[in-house]
Amino acid sequence: MVTPRIPPLPAEEWPPVLRDLLGASSQDGPGRVNLFGTLAHHPPLAEAWLRLAHVLTHQGTLTPRDRELAILRTSYRLGCDFVRGRHEEHARLAGLTTAEVAATASPTLAPDLAPRYWHPADLAVLRTADLLADHAQLPEPLWQELAERLRAEQLVELLLVIGQCAMVCTTLNTLGTPPDTAGPALSTPSPVSPKGRLPA
Repeated sequence: MVTPRIPPLPAEEWPPVLRDLLGASSQDGPGRVNLFGTLAHHPPLAEAWLRLAHVLTHQGTLTPRDRELAILRTSYRLGCDFVRGRHEEHARLAGLTTAEVAATASPTLAPDLAPRYWHPADLAVLRTADLLADHAQLPEPLWQELAERLRAEQLVELLLVIGQCAMVCTTLNTLGTPPDTAGPALSTPSPVSPKGRLPA
């Protein structure tokens, strides 16, 4: 296992607001302690980013399927097992089959794979994630295809979901942050206080 360049802080060293935010987002499932412990090195930035993540995950207008397709493909393209591993189960809960989840990790979205798994709407989201991972502009035909189905706020949100995912993947990969199961167990955060809860 690679030694993290900046080791996650143990939960007892987190500021109270960060422990509260973790507790308030328990519906997002396990596997976030080392992520929060890494963010704890910069509490104001951690709080701001986590609130953005909460909006994108729980107050967004994209369908869960679109959101998870974008995250799975982006995290695969950027080689971030941490993010991809956490979102595979989220994707299944969003309605993706096991075969579809696996297909988001295909080296290419080649035509021989596309008809087997993907509706054109899915493929447009996956191609968007691919192009942005390559730092490429979206061609106008692809943009128009997205715009025929998604409203303006959903188009903005899709780009932010992909960009936010890329930011997290780059940060975790560069720092070598391990999944929670890869290192020693960190102590459980203290119970959440009502003051620290995110808005519903």
